[in-house]
Amino acid sequence: MNVHFGLLVFLFATGLLIGLGPSVSAGSAQGTEAPAMEPDEIDADEVRMDIALQDDGSAEWTIEFWAQLDDNDSTDAFESLERDIEEDPDAYTHEFADRIDSTVATAGDATNRKMTADSFSVSTERQSLAREYGVVRYSFQWHGFASSENGELQAGDAIEGIYIDDGTRLLISWPKEYELTSVTPDPDDQRDRAVIWHGGETDFVSGEPRVVVSTTGTALSWPFIAGLVGVIGLITGAALWWFRTRTGEADDEPTGSDPQPATEPAVSEPDDSLLSNEEQVLQLVEENGGRMKQKRVVEELGWTDAKTSKVVSKLREEGKLESFRIGRENVLRIPETEPENTPHQK
Repeated sequence: MNVHFGLLVFLFATGLLIGLGPSVSAGSAQGTEAPAMEPDEIDADEVRMDIALQDDGSAEWTIEFWAQLDDNDSTDAFESLERDIEEDPDAYTHEFADRIDSTVATAGDATNRKMTADSFSVSTERQSLAREYGVVRYSFQWHGFASSENGELQAGDAIEGIYIDDGTRLLISWPKEYELTSVTPDPDDQRDRAVIWHGGETDFVSGEPRVVVSTTGTALSWPFIAGLVGVIGLITGAALWWFRTRTGEADDEPTGSDPQPATEPAVSEPDDSLLSNEEQVLQLVEENGGRMKQKRVVEELGWTDAKTSKVVSKLREEGKLESFRIGRENVLRIPETEPENTPHQK
């Protein structure tokens, strides 16, 4: 099987969705539809495709287009696109969703696995690293992307033979209860729970990419359980015999010591799996004194950069979190609350 849809081609074909160049800005200003653009005409300097696998085999896809804002034209074009997306995001997700749905249907036929896509969204962001970038971010949920069976996830067959060109990064991550079993081809970079390939360094052939992860726990078979029960029975019997023997000896000894107080039951910690993404970030920042680097949030929670940025942006919009830069690092902070009826100091 060789799916090879040319994923970037159908994404680039959305035209003004990711065209950040002056030609798109001019077309928008005249109220006319921007012409379809070929991949080599796109002004995105970097494309990041992040695929976050989930227990049931679905995957949260995030596709980011990074364009360097190095002059007035590129900055004005991005700001114009940013306003258009904010005013009418549906206009930018409709055609994108149609193309994704078509791709997912083709992948489902090729893998003989039921697949659907939903939860489409688009957003924009400015990023200040060594340079200033404008980021257009698309996200959606791909159900059935990976096969899930007996605590094992196998991913990659839905995008077998995918082409990623120079300047494109593909990242596949997995849940924290899983461990990497195998990956093909060798990744160009590897994190705690993610593998990364860079276009220009890797060409995927038939059967690639392929990522297999499995849970760290061992499934218990009935023979194993029966044997375990037998061992527990022997240990319990031996312990009971020892206890009765020691009790008999203790009856002949004088008693003078006070009985030890019963140990209080330990207070269980809150289950992090019951917290929302936003609550997990807020809890982590609070546990670190109300301030920490965003990079550390990525490492602590094991999320992708894109997912963390998306959650942080939502918290900033809700006023629950603030951010500022120290050098090249993005620092998160819990907003300080002032007492009521207290005037602001100048």
